[in-house]
Amino acid sequence: MKKILVTVLAVGMAAGVSAQKKNIQNAINELRHKEYDKALEYIQLAVENPSTKDNSKAWFTYGNIYMEMQQDPGYKKDQPYKKAVPAYMKLVELDPDYEKKMVKQNLVFAAYQYYNEGVKAYGAKQYTVAYEAAKNTVEIHNLNSGEYFAAEKSFDTVAAGAEVIQAYSAFYDNKPDLALPVLNSLKNNPIEGNANIYLIITDVYRKKGDLANELATIEEAKAKYPDNKNIRNEELNYYIRTKQQDKLMQKLEEAVASDPSNPIYHYNLANAYTNMAFPKEEGAKKPEKYKEYIAKAEAGFKKAIDMDSDNLGYHYDMGVLYFNQASDITEQMNNITGTTAADDAKYEELKKVRDGLFKSALPYLEKVYNTLSPNLQELDDDNRFIFQSSVVAMREVYARDNNKEKVAELSKKLQESKMK
Repeated sequence: MKKILVTVLAVGMAAGVSAQKKNIQNAINELRHKEYDKALEYIQLAVENPSTKDNSKAWFTYGNIYMEMQQDPGYKKDQPYKKAVPAYMKLVELDPDYEKKMVKQNLVFAAYQYYNEGVKAYGAKQYTVAYEAAKNTVEIHNLNSGEYFAAEKSFDTVAAGAEVIQAYSAFYDNKPDLALPVLNSLKNNPIEGNANIYLIITDVYRKKGDLANELATIEEAKAKYPDNKNIRNEELNYYIRTKQQDKLMQKLEEAVASDPSNPIYHYNLANAYTNMAFPKEEGAKKPEKYKEYIAKAEAGFKKAIDMDSDNLGYHYDMGVLYFNQASDITEQMNNITGTTAADDAKYEELKKVRDGLFKSALPYLEKVYNTLSPNLQELDDDNRFIFQSSVVAMREVYARDNNKEKVAELSKKLQESKMK
């Protein structure tokens, strides 16, 4: 009895396979007559049936139906190629060598269509659409761990470009967890990998508050692009932001030593010494090395200005360095409450030093003032800030000299700078 049952089952399975193979052939026949709906009905039966669900010919036919529809003007607008792709990818998974030439040709066509869609969507800032389209291009290219299209070098270039679109789309769409894996893949891409990719990765980690990975990325980038100034600046900004003063000073000194002709490095170092001389923490005392820090800051600002005399930021900070020292001495003068001859002598000595510092500050502040005054209404926020700050400082200096005319001029300019 059991033998009869086994025989019946075997016959039934053979009949099922035969029926599904007939469905595959019927689908091919209907496709020849461009009867797409009927062809799809037949092939759907075949790919869903357990006996032919892994049949290479079935999946090949399935993909071909949609690719034929893609070439038909009546169906093209619906982008049928998108439904052909999963069928072909399933086929490659089952049998990578099956009708390989035609399958590769059709998949490359689809990948390029996805890429063009991604470019268009990215340009229109439709980042979700751009990400998905570019992702499909990359997934097609990476079939069989990249082996399937290993010989298609031009496809490598398109896929790399798609990966860029994918990464930037996720980044600008504020989806860091989608952006990071693509960016980390892209940084090692021989076609599109570059220093800017590392800068974006550090930006993502910074926004996520992941300081450890941010620093690790910066260090990896430095090792790979040791002469890139943007990466070095990123490192300096990291130590400034995380308030690691010792590390910062070490990195700033290294930056100056590595590129002594770069004014921004001298400026950054000078700025750091200024912050050390005038700590901003509440209740902070004047540091023991105050005079040393001041001298180094002054030397750094002067070097930066000598190298880039048109940079108003450099002039402004040099002026502020002198002005802050003068303000510090004014405070010392105000703390002298005695009336003895020694107290008077100390007061006058401090006043002489203070007035000399105010005088030293003026040329740098006036450089800012004279350069920006003619175009007050066109100033951006940064230049408006340094202009107004310079005017306030200059007005105090001239007021102490009792120069009422100059004080009036500066007050008028300050008011004009606030009118937008």
